[in-house]
Amino acid sequence: MNNLPIRPILISFWSPPAVRPQAILLGKMVPEWLRQGIEPVLVTLEREGKWDIGAPFYELPHFTTNKYLRAVLPVYGAWTHKRYLERLFRSCEEIIKRHEINIVFSFSNPQASNILGAMLKQRLGIKFVSHFSDPWTDNPYKNLSEKQDELRQEKLVVMSSDRIIFVTEELKNLVMKKYSPELLARTAVIPHSFDPADYAAQARETGTDTMVFSHIGAFYKERNPALLLQAFQGLFAKKPDLRRRVKIRFIGGTNKYTGYSEEALQDEINRYGLQEHVESVPPVNFRESLRLMTGADCLVVIDANFAGSPFLPSKVVDYAGSRKPIIGITPEGSPTAQFLLGLGQAHFNYDQVGDLEKYLEKFIEGRLVPSINLDFLKQFEVKNTTQKLITKFREALNG
Repeated sequence: MNNLPIRPILISFWSPPAVRPQAILLGKMVPEWLRQGIEPVLVTLEREGKWDIGAPFYELPHFTTNKYLRAVLPVYGAWTHKRYLERLFRSCEEIIKRHEINIVFSFSNPQASNILGAMLKQRLGIKFVSHFSDPWTDNPYKNLSEKQDELRQEKLVVMSSDRIIFVTEELKNLVMKKYSPELLARTAVIPHSFDPADYAAQARETGTDTMVFSHIGAFYKERNPALLLQAFQGLFAKKPDLRRRVKIRFIGGTNKYTGYSEEALQDEINRYGLQEHVESVPPVNFRESLRLMTGADCLVVIDANFAGSPFLPSKVVDYAGSRKPIIGITPEGSPTAQFLLGLGQAHFNYDQVGDLEKYLEKFIEGRLVPSINLDFLKQFEVKNTTQKLITKFREALNG
């Protein structure tokens, strides 16, 4: 295999300092690329705050349209979005020529960046690697009409890609079941990652007998803390003396983009009578989230109760990097459940509220001390996932 130089353009519509999973991923990924000798040209959307990353950086305009016309005339929305993508294509074409780019790497969430990557591949013949952290037309959060509208776009991205990166085997199988063995052969699974150096300077809280259980990240209607609160309610009814020893902290649980409001969260808290125990904290930046992780006694990850769930939240890999105990509420056999099993941590499905209550009791009383499987964790370090990704770039360039 010829080791051609890798000169990538990285297209992500979210980037630091935004507090979104995609932006946080870039904040770990790009510094490691630079450490391993890969200097990307970054293309993102305009936003407040600048990311001083030490690599060429371009900001493109956001998509805007007349929401009233779009509501009464759906074809207007499609037409304006197509024009918007054409504008982004022209900007990226110029950037590619200026920097002598030889490979495109783009992301989902939103999938428009993957569509843009496919357009660059189709028209310029440049090598293209797409990334899927979530399903697209197979996303259980979407309705049937949305899925039908997006299938053509998904096919464009999949068929245009020289390599397709998924974050779990389950996600790869779910998306690629619609496509040929030839296209399946272009896929690879590279999981979410964490950077051990991010945790080195984080202070750990000491000298308190209160146990802090923290959930970091946004809730959805389908992914909410009801089961966790129900378990604590049952535990406190059985052992009231444990009340004084527990604090539950929801960090960034309410967010406009998920549609889960502070009122909805407070309704759940009130429903289970836990007002004195729960603290709701607004969204924080990534560095602050690491401090809150390392300051917790136990971290909680929650998945929606979808059968055959393909999701592995990037946040649970961040949790693991803190080496703190983790409790998962997730469907049986989900990628999150399998990750926690390999890590040596507990997980409970939606029919196991009684088991979760018993586990919390033992944990709070110190009769159960879970340990992290460090050998399993090593594969998720960003230096290792980056090496795998660079290998896929080389395969695409030499293919």
